[in-house]
Amino acid sequence: MPILCAVYGCVKKSNDKSLSFYRFPKVKNNVCSDLKSKMLAQRTAWLTSLKRSDVLDSQLNSMRICSIHFKGGKPAKYYDEKNLDWIPTIKMGYNTNTSKASTPKLERYHRANKRLKLKPTSLFNDDPTSVVGPVDPHNNINIEEPIVIISDNQYIDNIETGTSCNTDLKMADIKEFLQLKTKFTKLQNELNYYNLSEKSFDGREKMFTYYTGLELSEFQKLLLCLMKLKLNLPLTDIGFRFNISCSTVSLILRKVIYLLEHMFKKLIYWPEREALRSTMPRSFFKTFGNNVAVIIDCFEKGIEKPSSLKAKAQTWSNYKNKNTVKYLIAITPQGVISFISPSWGGRTSDKYITENCNLLNNLLPGDVVIADRGFTISESVGFHCATLKTPAFTKGVPQLHPCTIEETRKIASIRIHVERIIGLTRSKFKILNGPIQITTLKNQNDETCVLDSIVTVCCALINMCSSVVPLD
Repeated sequence: MPILCAVYGCVKKSNDKSLSFYRFPKVKNNVCSDLKSKMLAQRTAWLTSLKRSDVLDSQLNSMRICSIHFKGGKPAKYYDEKNLDWIPTIKMGYNTNTSKASTPKLERYHRANKRLKLKPTSLFNDDPTSVVGPVDPHNNINIEEPIVIISDNQYIDNIETGTSCNTDLKMADIKEFLQLKTKFTKLQNELNYYNLSEKSFDGREKMFTYYTGLELSEFQKLLLCLMKLKLNLPLTDIGFRFNISCSTVSLILRKVIYLLEHMFKKLIYWPEREALRSTMPRSFFKTFGNNVAVIIDCFEKGIEKPSSLKAKAQTWSNYKNKNTVKYLIAITPQGVISFISPSWGGRTSDKYITENCNLLNNLLPGDVVIADRGFTISESVGFHCATLKTPAFTKGVPQLHPCTIEETRKIASIRIHVERIIGLTRSKFKILNGPIQITTLKNQNDETCVLDSIVTVCCALINMCSSVVPLD
């Protein structure tokens, strides 16, 4: 469809090939403030030169000015303010000696204003005022006298007191009037509802929260985070429950998780040797005395398949046959998590993680570390004058010695507690069951990845629960 020139009185259209049509100057946001101010000044000058009071800013993007209104046939650049064609000045369609524009729309606006002055300012008026005008004679109303419109309260008072109103309206006409007023009020409320006016938010806190961004209280944010950890609900489901968007849910989760990690990581600490020995469970004391420091093990969690080939190779686990991340966890004989490592790719061996996650630096001379057969770290533990206890290897051995079998059985009965802690953590917090979104593994703003913070918070919450290891 051809576009008509925006200048008043100009009938040139864009299908005229002999002319060129130009857009209004656009204000770019990705430029410096000086250039942006010049662009805005030229755009304002064009609109001032046009003298179209009926034009809105939203309409300028679709409006064009033809080349006949520029001396050189085209507008000058925004930085060439001294050029005569910096603004359109030729054949602008109005008398330059007068400052008042006389567009058809403006004239119609003034005529409409004059007509409105002849009409009542309110359709329903609670005050007893008269509305003058001719009335249909079929309604049995005297057209020579003014019609008095009364309020609801006045009408009810007159009915109760038995007095008559100063009006010739019949009872049926008054009832019809009240019905029309009720319908008008209802339609006005619906209009306020859809226009999002100030009245539309009265008594509707959820709607105000949704549209203003003033979402949740501190308790609701904490509840939202704990629900995600415990139930692993989708972000969309949580958004519907709290009446917020998915992006807001993700932002709140990230902030609360980091805050909980900062507060709860103090619950995961390496206890003093005296505290360990004074509260050593009886099952440990009978087997290894009071020298057991920790029981260690690794657990894996499935993740989404990365797009990078290097990341795929680093996270592929032959044991799980999928892409995973691995954590080293250590618990005390009392069943308390005393260490949790950062995340490692599923391809990393248990030995490498143990030797490079600073766990061994906490050992003291004489400590006993209990682990599975895959932890071939006896030399690394020995460097700290500690002892590693693992079940005996059966590969290449036709039969184990009875003493070895008995020791292996005792180690297995004790080492099972770390697997119980891992199982309890997974069952209590379903977010750890996976598959984990790959976005939670990315570091942002030099902070730890969200997944490491989630694991730390879950382990700290497990420490706040009752221990699964019996002390008797």
